[in-house]
Amino acid sequence: MDDFDFDKASFDRVASAYEESRPGYAREVYDRIDSVKAYTEDSLILEVGAGSGIATKEIADRWNPKIIAIEPGGNLRLLAKARLKDYGKVEIVASTFEDYGSGGLKFDGIFSATAFHWIDPEIKYKKAFDLLEDDSLLVLYWNNYGIHDEKLGSSIEGLYAKYGMKTDARTARERQMANIRMRREEIEKSGLFRVVSHSIFSSEVPYSTQKYENLLKTFSDHSKDKVPDIDSFFREVGRTIDEHDGIIDVDIKVNLEIACKNTVSVPREAGG
Repeated sequence: MDDFDFDKASFDRVASAYEESRPGYAREVYDRIDSVKAYTEDSLILEVGAGSGIATKEIADRWNPKIIAIEPGGNLRLLAKARLKDYGKVEIVASTFEDYGSGGLKFDGIFSATAFHWIDPEIKYKKAFDLLEDDSLLVLYWNNYGIHDEKLGSSIEGLYAKYGMKTDARTARERQMANIRMRREEIEKSGLFRVVSHSIFSSEVPYSTQKYENLLKTFSDHSKDKVPDIDSFFREVGRTIDEHDGIIDVDIKVNLEIACKNTVSVPREAGG
């Protein structure tokens, strides 16, 4: 809930940076989903916060279901439509989850990739519960970012402190794990869903200086609205990475939370 912010438009303002820097999700994420429920071309899936369509395409390629992908940002929708122009079973809808009207449709799954924490906490679980068929799943997954090299990470952390940006005494890994734990616990605390499979998948991805700056620009608290001297911050981060051979290895941990309604049994048991 600490992540909730009504300024969702911040993502749309940096749509090109989002497209250039945000990674997709590993095949293992979808393998684990398959171990809980077998989706097919006959399934109807609602995707919440489709962004530029990265996960949308992965879902479509995996199961070829009918997908209604909702995304409020106009620039992001244009990117998603371009990515998915050959996918006739994907409908991209201009809406927030809060405002979305299904017209009575019930879904076999609600998926959300690195987006569900932006939805009004007073609405998201109750609405998801109401939109899902009883034997369906709420599938939530996030990319959580850190810096592999501790020395480089410490140098960049010092720049956050210098520019008055949010930081604390925890390591990047400790912050990653705290976010993962908080998001899993929030599902359970809703009282409407229980987590039936919890997984963490780790990878290390090399980013160039420019690509890493673009990644930072996609975080809502890395903007002039929040940090007036953000351009100077980006320049110093860039110089720090350039001094490190121009490459920064980003530690990405994907947490996958698969939940079912509290009122029904698990569709198929899965390991966690």
